Amino acid sequence: MAGIVSCANTYHLFCSPVTMDDMESLFTCKRGFSLRVNSVRRVAILFDALLENSFIQPYWQSVLERGCFLQSKDGSHFISATSISTTLSLVRNKMTSTAYNIRKFVSQLKE
Repeated sequence: MAGIVSCANTYHLFCSPVTMDDMESLFTCKRGFSLRVNSVRRVAILFDALLENSFIQPYWQSVLERGCFLQSKDGSHFISATSISTTLSLVRNKMTSTAYNIRKFVSQLKE
């Protein structure tokens, strides 16, 4: 969990730094818990990399949407699974250095 927290804070995935407690609340689907997303693109990359490395289940997008765990940067709405999916498909077509680094960071968590 510490590695995921470090990755999230290093790449500024959320509007404010996250803690171990924040990540535990997110991954245990704590009712009423949510985080403001600084970059939907980067959060999608993180979760996709977690899936690729077998840290999470394939239905993560719908879990995040149904639980209302991710808020937009301005807090005006919750991030939908469709938004995450669309963003992820765009990212896969154009891999940036940040996307590559996030994926690399997560793959190193297995070691």
